[in-house]
Amino acid sequence: MTQAEALARRLRRLSLNRQGTEAQVWLEEGFLYLRQDAHARFAQGVLPEGLLHFALFRGGVELRFQDGSRLRLSYRLGRLRKAVYFS
Repeated sequence: MTQAEALARRLRRLSLNRQGTEAQVWLEEGFLYLRQDAHARFAQGVLPEGLLHFALFRGGVELRFQDGSRLRLSYRLGRLRKAVYFS
């Protein structure tokens, strides 16, 4: 099982702000706060093992891990979509 698949199982909810600069990824044991704008880029809170990089895009978040897997979270028709990619 990849690191992205493991995190997808522990994921509970995703909260995004309207501007697309902040996100909260809610996990079983807490949450991960992500911020990305022209002046700042940081993550704090419960950091998953192996998280290398994150990117916020309109309506979602992409998390990249050390093993090469990626987890893309977004909303589609009001439901949370989890897509795992491996490269």
